[in-house]
Amino acid sequence: MNKLSSLLLLFTFLISASLGIAQVKNKPASFTQTIRGIIVDKGAKQTLPGVMVKVTSIEPGRAAATDANGIFHITQVPVGRQVVEATYAGYNKVVLTDILVITGKETELNIELEPANTQLNEVVVSATSNKRPINSMAMASGRSFSPEETNRYAGALFDPARMAQGFAGVVAGGDNNEIIVRGNSPKSLQWRLEGIEIVSPNHFNNEGSAGGGVSMLNSTVIGTSDFYTGALAAEYNNATAGVFDLRFRKGNTDKREYAFTAGVLGFGATMEGPFKKGGNASYLLSYRYSTLGLLNAVGVKVSDSGVPQYQDLSFNIVLPTKSAGTFSLFGVGGAGSDNKNADRDTAKWDERIDAWDLKYSYHSGSAGLKHIYIANNRLNFSNIISVSQSRLSTKVDTLTSKFEPSLFQNNHYDNGAVRYAGIVNYRTGNNNNIRAGLNAGFLTYNLYDLEYQRDDKTLKELLNQKGNASTFDGFIQNKHEFGETLSLNTGVHVNYFNLSKTWSYEPRAGINWRVTPDQELSLAGGIYSRLEPLSFYFAKSATSNAAVSSKLSPTKSAQLVAGYEKLFSNHLKFKTEAYYQHLYDVPVSSDLTDNFSVLNVSDNTAISGDDYRSLVNKGTGKNYGVEVSVERSLNKGYYFMITSSVFNSKYKALSGQEFNTTFNTQYVTNLVAGKEWATGDNHKNLFGLNGKIIYAGGRKYTPILVDETFKRDEQIIDQSKTNTLTADPYIRVDFSASYRINSKKVSHFLLLDIQNLLNRRNNTGLFYNTSKRIIEKNKWIGIFPTINYRIEI
Repeated sequence: MNKLSSLLLLFTFLISASLGIAQVKNKPASFTQTIRGIIVDKGAKQTLPGVMVKVTSIEPGRAAATDANGIFHITQVPVGRQVVEATYAGYNKVVLTDILVITGKETELNIELEPANTQLNEVVVSATSNKRPINSMAMASGRSFSPEETNRYAGALFDPARMAQGFAGVVAGGDNNEIIVRGNSPKSLQWRLEGIEIVSPNHFNNEGSAGGGVSMLNSTVIGTSDFYTGALAAEYNNATAGVFDLRFRKGNTDKREYAFTAGVLGFGATMEGPFKKGGNASYLLSYRYSTLGLLNAVGVKVSDSGVPQYQDLSFNIVLPTKSAGTFSLFGVGGAGSDNKNADRDTAKWDERIDAWDLKYSYHSGSAGLKHIYIANNRLNFSNIISVSQSRLSTKVDTLTSKFEPSLFQNNHYDNGAVRYAGIVNYRTGNNNNIRAGLNAGFLTYNLYDLEYQRDDKTLKELLNQKGNASTFDGFIQNKHEFGETLSLNTGVHVNYFNLSKTWSYEPRAGINWRVTPDQELSLAGGIYSRLEPLSFYFAKSATSNAAVSSKLSPTKSAQLVAGYEKLFSNHLKFKTEAYYQHLYDVPVSSDLTDNFSVLNVSDNTAISGDDYRSLVNKGTGKNYGVEVSVERSLNKGYYFMITSSVFNSKYKALSGQEFNTTFNTQYVTNLVAGKEWATGDNHKNLFGLNGKIIYAGGRKYTPILVDETFKRDEQIIDQSKTNTLTADPYIRVDFSASYRINSKKVSHFLLLDIQNLLNRRNNTGLFYNTSKRIIEKNKWIGIFPTINYRIEI
């Protein structure tokens, strides 16, 4: 493995040494491209005609005004990094720096302008510096991110969740893409697409988890989106921790464009364009097929079983009409499998898993129909209907010495949802905005799990439930701006869950005070709720054959966040937030001697334990901490982001005793940085080096009762000392090198991305390995190198 990492590093430095590296300068380039886009009012979402858009980083500058539909085209813009300004009377100026212009694809900018409350002083909004959330109702604990960041950040692998591992308040959940947000379980993360909740868009999920091994999302279709760590606005439902609020970009309405990708993770193709020349309707499609066999071939072990294979599809079809608004059809879905047949030579069986025939598959997808209608410059409506479906299935046969199969595990988890989200947005004036809406979710489930229990030496049915459930939400919120310095958002959210027949009333509020043009204070909080994975509601107790927790109500959370932000320039920002989160109505074990809580797990694997009991909503928890970040947006060829968090994460079981959660690493520091050089003739190409360092405290874990564990042949922990031990610190260094080549009509992009460059096998502490029948450290994978090539036409 060390040889592999050394060879990859040597390859990178040989490539960089052969390049004529020069500092980024605004010299004329021989190749040009078009910058196009649309400009709308941020609150009303109505297009703005007559906006002046200018490229200011070249001499002479090039400019264009938006047409009657708010659309602009600036042609013959030199390739490279450019600065774009948008100005309009009565609105704050927007400045976008370091916009990437390449030959193979037109550059698309979707710009939202905010009305200016005063004409006395010009307010410049630098979207690349403050990275405010797109959602104007967000008051704290949120930021936007661009698809280019998922390409640029080392170790991101074109994955939004891996990219977010460097953000403030976030701890990497492991070497997959799970993330721990402010001490909360990774399963608490919510995924949204185009304004509505979707099933986790990740391959190789465990049941109940929000992350997986590989993202189904392709960065070529994602537009600028939002990420939140808490203190959500009233419109967000079913969320108590982090939220990815994703948007797909619109396909090119002027011409057809294509992108093809090949690498060690597989192959992909993206296509986009108008349905007909001169029309405003467009399509955007992306497909990928991948296998990790190439990594296995070079000695990188990514699975303890077989070779994972997967494929996925993303699409966004946008159909504007003349008078009935805009319709769009969007979706993301994928299928993956990981199968292994035992070697039919018993001499090669060193542990139990070697005698297994294993079949694992995971399929999931979400698709939606969205309609946006803008009545006038004050009133607009949004209605979305979506369908989501996921199926996880596992079958394990253990073989005898004569290769006769005996069933060891057989399960399937089928979850479906039909959801509706409707919003009306009414701006009563330039300084006041009211937003209200309804959400409905109609859930279906077919859950079955049969597993071998070593204690009884029999197969036991852990779960067998089929049915449906529903949840309904309503909200209203009002944002009022008191001049240029003070804004207040107040609202309320109401939820009803039919299985428990419970209501939840959730007031929420936030305030921003711009002390000076470059300093801001914020305070936000409220009450929130979230459903736990339905398998927890219907799993059978180890002492019962009945589903005993079906009346569980959602977990509740009360949050308060205070923040301070300082802009040192249009490219450099300091931000700090302090937060406190109280969780209540938390499902915990009904057994006083068992310290199980859903706050202490990232999926549903606990239901297979011999000590699993029915759950009751009588647990609590708390997370509190302080976050600090210093971020420089890409400018003059380099960027960096330093984030650090100190926090505590605790929970109380039914007994009233307080314990650490396993996610209580207590501290984390992240450093993300990169440098970019213009190279080649006329500096038309770009070479980049990027790095990321993660240093976090170790996960908490519980001492193992060694004698009883070996006697029962399953892990038995000391409940009285739950999570009193700490694993080794989590240390990871990621590295990437990229080279972009612009030719006349085609651009090429080569990326070498290495996760865990130092090949450090991080761990979560000791566990009983039932396959080897030993107690050892529970280790994650080591170095994970990938090479990707993309051509854009």
